[in-house]
Amino acid sequence: MARATGALEGTVTITAPLPPPRPPTLDAETTRRHGCDRAANEYYANVFGVTAPGALPEAIVTVDARTDEELPPRRRYAFFRDCHIAPRILAMALGDELFLRSETGEVHLPKVDGLGATIAQMLSRGEDQQKHVQRPGRYILHSVNFPNWMQTPLVVTPNRFYDQTDRVGHYRIERVPAGTYTAHAWFPGATPVNLTVTVRAGETTTQNFSITPLPADQIRPNQPEVIDAGAVIP
Repeated sequence: MARATGALEGTVTITAPLPPPRPPTLDAETTRRHGCDRAANEYYANVFGVTAPGALPEAIVTVDARTDEELPPRRRYAFFRDCHIAPRILAMALGDELFLRSETGEVHLPKVDGLGATIAQMLSRGEDQQKHVQRPGRYILHSVNFPNWMQTPLVVTPNRFYDQTDRVGHYRIERVPAGTYTAHAWFPGATPVNLTVTVRAGETTTQNFSITPLPADQIRPNQPEVIDAGAVIP
């Protein structure tokens, strides 16, 4: 018999001080590529994607709940555009379906670093390319023929009780078994927040999170070395 469930929802906000913009370094070849100058100086220079304290889009909220109920997988998408990947960070549960989609005329060779020596396959405009993740953890989505700073962290949770905030910082996690748990709010470059929440059967529990940026000198530039790029095939 399935356990009674409830929901958890709320907002995630980020406090001051926000770090100043830190554009990645562009070489001459990258500067000439369509969209790279703008992506570097606007999209990737802004670590959190916001310019003032307040609602934080794309933050990850998870709940340490477990269930034996079979829940349908969610489709999670990473969109490869001219010279950037959206969203800035992507969450999925183990068992969810990960798809990469091209929304540009640029030729991308996407790869998930951390999956081992997998092959980077050409991604055509309007095409969906599925990747299979076998274990929870943190990975990196990138395109092997683009600059190293063009990447999106991928967080794979061990359970289905997660969500990412929308444009106004709102999240909602459904079908959580009734009980008391630890909930986590997280975004790269910020201090994670862990709170105790109680979810009651048939009710929606509201829990808001406020996260704080790490000191600017502790926020790693989005330019780590890409390793194990693997072979490339069309």
